[in-house]
Amino acid sequence: MPIELKYLLWSIALFFIMILAQSLSSIFSGKASVSELVGHRDNLPKEGLTKLHGRTKRAQANFIESLVMFVPLVLITIITESSTEITALGAALFFWGRLAFAPCYWLGVSWLRTLAWFVSIIGMLMIFLELIS
Repeated sequence: MPIELKYLLWSIALFFIMILAQSLSSIFSGKASVSELVGHRDNLPKEGLTKLHGRTKRAQANFIESLVMFVPLVLITIITESSTEITALGAALFFWGRLAFAPCYWLGVSWLRTLAWFVSIIGMLMIFLELIS
């Protein structure tokens, strides 16, 4: 399996962990009953039950926005057999940047979170530029 696909697979695993973290943060928030959490959730605050819960929701939404770009870049790389050291490094930067981003966002570590986000964006940009060259 090409390394870019491996990083995509690990990114999906990370996304699953982020979904789990968001769910657990709502369960253990103490701000909503179990029946509210398994129900329609119409009466729950959109910004989150707690600061942590809100940050896990926003981190998850941000990750979705990035996956929308990362997945096609990796698939185009593989389908067109355009894998290079640059695309491999770009995929690695995306994954490791995102791996650092999640806990930084959850814990409210702003500057490090922004740096991790920037690393993941640079990774996608590397893949994109390699594909169009």
